[in-house]
Amino acid sequence: MKKFKIFFKLLLLVSICLPSISNASETDCVVLVYHRFSDEGPKSTSTSPKVFNQHLAYLQDNEFTVLPLKTVIKKLQSKERLPLNCVSLTADDGFLSIYKEAFPLLTQYQFPMSIFVSTNAIDKNYESMMTWDQLREMAPLVDVFNHTVNHPHLVNLSKENLENEIHIAQDRISKELGVEDKYLAYPYGEYDDQTYSFLELNDYIAFGQQSGVASQNSDFLNIPRFSMSGPYAKMESFILKVKTVEMPLKSTEPKSMIVSDSFMPVLDLVFLRPLTKFERDNFACYVSGQNKAKLEWNGLHSVSITANEPLGVGRSRYNCTMPYKENGRYYWFSKLWLRL
Repeated sequence: MKKFKIFFKLLLLVSICLPSISNASETDCVVLVYHRFSDEGPKSTSTSPKVFNQHLAYLQDNEFTVLPLKTVIKKLQSKERLPLNCVSLTADDGFLSIYKEAFPLLTQYQFPMSIFVSTNAIDKNYESMMTWDQLREMAPLVDVFNHTVNHPHLVNLSKENLENEIHIAQDRISKELGVEDKYLAYPYGEYDDQTYSFLELNDYIAFGQQSGVASQNSDFLNIPRFSMSGPYAKMESFILKVKTVEMPLKSTEPKSMIVSDSFMPVLDLVFLRPLTKFERDNFACYVSGQNKAKLEWNGLHSVSITANEPLGVGRSRYNCTMPYKENGRYYWFSKLWLRL
């Protein structure tokens, strides 16, 4: 965590020193993900309502356009232009604090949000979760989508359990709320090849928990979202993230997040265009719990990225950034890994 704090401070320092620009790309959109809205909940998944209010005020005061997630996805898929400085708000799990703390603020600012819910917790009337009636009350400002039945890790599940987790939740949301859009957020941001293939076969759009910018070139089965919980919710981090731009990538390999063998996975990036020497020299990747990753360049078109030490058990990330042409904005790409 300390290493990432230093990383963010360096990015902020550079952004102050660069000239200003009012607009970002018309072909991408920053998607944010929240969980709880509370000053007392677990710090890693909570955002203070006061801080959330500051987020919304910043978006309003700085000419950002906040769009429903459905609108963003449909425009990206059809390659239509998006508004400049586009942001979309999402929240996972369906905690009651969304209804009590976030919804009044969304109503005040008239900003839409999409919520991904796990249906079993709602059906069992858990005190910490919203009810179907509360979800209905928040429409049409708030959309509701699939976060499975029981919020399991979608890795190494049996085929039957995987299908039930996704299909039953989709059916419950459709029955209660009339939702037909097949959008799913991976619990914990995790999936394996079986899950990915199942969602592809059944025409889902899926959302991860790796940072980055949603674009026309995104993998629509693993759309990135910036976390806005815990330390990432601080205003300096929020401002940096909503100003980011899609990394200009033609391809990324591997698609899988599962780590094996030496536990030092290689990430291969091929860029849409040759980078400038300045861009290449200032391209950097950081590894969770480690320092900078090792970079092996193939001219100005591609790079191979490797951790210097084996990744730990659980989730890890390679976070890569490169200065945008003006105003301290940054191109951003993140790869989530899972070591079982």
